[in-house]
Amino acid sequence: MSIETSFTKRAFEQLEIGQKRFRIADFGHRDSINGLILDVFPSGKKVFRFRRKHLGKDVTVTIGEFPHLTIENARKQAKHIAVDLAEGVNPNEAKRLAKQEAERKEALSMSVQQLFESFEAEFMVKIKTGERRLNSLKDIQSTWKNHIQPRIAHLPVESITTVEAENLLKLIITKNSAAVRNKCLTLLKSMFNEQAINPFGRIKKLAAVKRERILNQHEVRALLESLEFEAPLYRDVVMLLLLTGQRKSCVFSMEWREIDHQRGVWIIPTSKIKSKKPHAVPLTKEVMAILERRSHEAAHGVKYVFPAERSHSGHITENAGKGSFWYRITERAGLRSPEKSATAKEDNVTIHDLRRTIASWSVMRGGNIQTTSKLLGHSDISITASTYAHLDVENVRAELGITTAQLLGTYVPESKVDKLVKEIEQLLPEERQELLGRIEAPF
Repeated sequence: MSIETSFTKRAFEQLEIGQKRFRIADFGHRDSINGLILDVFPSGKKVFRFRRKHLGKDVTVTIGEFPHLTIENARKQAKHIAVDLAEGVNPNEAKRLAKQEAERKEALSMSVQQLFESFEAEFMVKIKTGERRLNSLKDIQSTWKNHIQPRIAHLPVESITTVEAENLLKLIITKNSAAVRNKCLTLLKSMFNEQAINPFGRIKKLAAVKRERILNQHEVRALLESLEFEAPLYRDVVMLLLLTGQRKSCVFSMEWREIDHQRGVWIIPTSKIKSKKPHAVPLTKEVMAILERRSHEAAHGVKYVFPAERSHSGHITENAGKGSFWYRITERAGLRSPEKSATAKEDNVTIHDLRRTIASWSVMRGGNIQTTSKLLGHSDISITASTYAHLDVENVRAELGITTAQLLGTYVPESKVDKLVKEIEQLLPEERQELLGRIEAPF
C-alpha cells in the first residue's frame, strides 16, 4: 500500500503501524522531493528510499533509517541521487563497485597467517574429495608451524616481495637443511599461487644432499641391546620399523584390519602412502611373532597395533625430541652425538635411517633394485635407483670381474679357506676375539 503525505516528524511519530509493510510518498510540502518515499514495516522500522526511472527501469536507492536520519537530510540526499541519475550514474552500481574495491583492498591487507588458514581450509576440502592425503596436510602444518609462521605470519601479504621471499628462504637454510628449505618453498609457492603476484614463483629448489646414513652390524647390535631396556610398546614399534622398512607414519598408524595374518601380509591403504595403489608388505616370521603376541595382549576393540591413549591420533607418535623414546633408545645405544653442531647432528641415527638400513643391507647382500623398490613401496623405480643403485653396482662389478677372468682364462676359483679368511677379515675386533676364544676352548 502506498499513500501520499507531507513528511513531518510529528506525522511519522503518529503513524499507525499495521501488520503489513506500507509506503508513504513525500508530497504536499514546499520542500517535498518527488520520488522520496518512506517504507514503514510491521516492526516499526522506517526507511527512507528514493525511486525514479533510469534507462527505462525503476531504480530504488536506500537512503537511511528514520529517526537516525532526519527528514531534512533525507531530502538533501534524495536531491544528490536525482542529480546522479540525471547524469547517468546509478548510485546502486556505484555502491557495488565501491564494495568490491573495499573487498579487494581488504584482501590485499590480508596477513600471511590468514592466507595460510585459507590455503589450509581448501586443502581440507581436497582431502574429503580424495584429491589429497591427511598425512600431507600434517606435513604442511608442521612445516608452517616450525619454519615459516614465526617469521612472516604477522606480515601483510602485499609486503612479501621477491627480495623478501629470497631473504626468508636464506634465513631458513642457515638453520636447516636444503630439504627443509625446499619444503618451505613448495608450501609458500602454493599459498601465494592465487595472488596477483607470486613472490616465490620464480625461486628454484636447491639440490638437496641425500642422506646416506645406515647402521652397520655393530650399530644394529647396540640398538637391539638398547631396546631390551624399553617397554614392549616401544621395543615392538622399533623392531617393526627396522624389519619392515616402512615409513614411520605407516608403522605408527598400523591398524589390525590392515594385517592379513593368514598370508603374512600388511596392506597399507592409499590414504597413508604416496601411491594410487595399496602397498602389500610381506611380513617375516620375526615380524609375525611380534604381531601375534601384540594381538593376544591387545584389549578388545582396539584399532591400532601401537595405541596411545594420550595421543590425539589414538596411536603412538614421535617428535624425536629430547625425552622421546627414540632419543632415549639411541642415546643409550651410543647412536647420538652429545655435540650440538650441524655435523654432529648428521651422525645421529634417525628413525628413517632404519628404513634406509634394511634396504641397503638387502641390496648389498645380493638383492636387486626391483625387489628393494617393491619393499619400500616406491611408485617409481628411479626413486629407488637414485638412492641404492651404487650399492647394487658393487655386486654387478664382482660378477663382471669373475666373468671377465673366465673369458681371459685367468679365473682361479676361490678356495673355501680363502673365502673363510675374507669373512674373518670382515669381522669386528670383538667378534674375532670371540671366535678365537671358541677355537681355543677345549672340546
